[in-house]
Amino acid sequence: MDSTALQELIAQIRDTKTALAETEQKVAATKAELAQKDHGAQLAASSALLKNAEPTPKPGGHGWQPAG
Repeated sequence: MDSTALQELIAQIRDTKTALAETEQKVAATKAELAQKDHGAQLAASSALLKNAEPTPKPGGHGWQPAG
């Protein structure tokens, strides 16, 4: 392998390294976005469950009881 071919190979490797780093950043950003959306969906689901939950009756509290 001559010097020119070696320099071209090194340049290709550097370009590939740069592209890989950019792709890794995009993947990290996408993961963060998905995690945020998932967290929002979980909060919405929890909120819906709480809205639809019926109150738990208290022991001994059957119906209306006079004050005092």
